[in-house]
Amino acid sequence: MNPISLIRQFFQGLTSDTDPRQIGAGIALGFLIGLMPKATLTAQLLIVVLMATRVNIPMGLLTILAVSLLNPLLDKLTDPIGYALLTAGALKPLWTKLYNMPIVPWTGFNNTVVPGGLVLGAALFAPVYLAGRRFGVFYNEKFRERIMGSKLVKGLKASWMFDWYFKAGV
Repeated sequence: MNPISLIRQFFQGLTSDTDPRQIGAGIALGFLIGLMPKATLTAQLLIVVLMATRVNIPMGLLTILAVSLLNPLLDKLTDPIGYALLTAGALKPLWTKLYNMPIVPWTGFNNTVVPGGLVLGAALFAPVYLAGRRFGVFYNEKFRERIMGSKLVKGLKASWMFDWYFKAGV
């Protein structure tokens, strides 16, 4: 996939399929993914879920970016939660079994930020979804038409090369 196609899909995602529920779900999934280190199998699987479901992907990607930028602050919350889970005596046999399985160590479950991020993200998923859904209503009322009327989008639509490229189906 080339960069022009990615830009087109990003703007198409911002201007179509903007049901507030889809925007809320994209923001909630993006928040959950943003809480975790991205080099783990857990984060990669959640990104696949984001891409495979009918959520607003651009909002999810923007949320991942925003939460990832805030991650140094949020790690102060997720690290102690993960540490408490990983050092709980009752869970020690579970962690040992998981660590000895073939692929499971790649999920990064033994990194305190991963289970802490999953727990915090799961606990805040519903409130973030509801806030994202509310933002979706606001976005549709205030920003959707502005984005469609922006010089960048109009320029991309008016460009003969852009139009030729996408009509050719390359």
